[in-house]
Amino acid sequence: MAFAQAAAGSITVATGQVQLQRGGATSAATAGTAVNVGDRVVTGLDGHAGIVLSDQSRLELGPASAINIDQLGGAGAPATHVSLFSGVLRSIVNATGGAAAAYEVHTPNAVAAVRGTRFDTAYSEGAVRPFYDGCSRYTDVSVYEGTVNLASSAAPNAGEDVGAGYEATVPCQFSPVPPGPLAMTGAASYGGGAGATSGFAGAMPGASGAPSPGCPVCSPIQPGAR
Repeated sequence: MAFAQAAAGSITVATGQVQLQRGGATSAATAGTAVNVGDRVVTGLDGHAGIVLSDQSRLELGPASAINIDQLGGAGAPATHVSLFSGVLRSIVNATGGAAAAYEVHTPNAVAAVRGTRFDTAYSEGAVRPFYDGCSRYTDVSVYEGTVNLASSAAPNAGEDVGAGYEATVPCQFSPVPPGPLAMTGAASYGGGAGATSGFAGAMPGASGAPSPGCPVCSPIQPGAR
């Protein structure tokens, strides 16, 4: 219980529908609402939320997104862990002493481990993208600064480094596809391919409006894979 109530940061921006879930209770979240380790923040279809963690790292949630603050780095915890269950999350990780803090985003099928400072993570399920027959779960990462190691949760130690200016996707339980230039592979991002911070502008992963990946980033998926 003491761990679950540890302070993690606070909400700095809340527009549209934004909710905070804590200990089985759900309440509306506004600017200034405290966020604890163990809390879940959920945005509605018109929602947008900004969170500043205690180490001054910043998180931004797009519409229809849900994250959980699992663990905050420091005081015995080697890294900050955030779980993304749906939607798009932008992470701007604070660098201390010139080195980025240990920070990971976990989705139901992938892990994005930071070796950089600014990147987007998106997760969706339920729709099959072109060229990914039978696969309906996707984690997308778009990197704007530094490097992010993207791996399938089935093989977290066999990831693919994605550098600034590139994006990559983990389909189902398979390995990540080779990185491609931003806005070229169909990966979703918080502000579109250019990495704008003015709100979510990219097509949600799996949506009919999302561009199809070209053959250089295709990965054979067997029918029925999830």
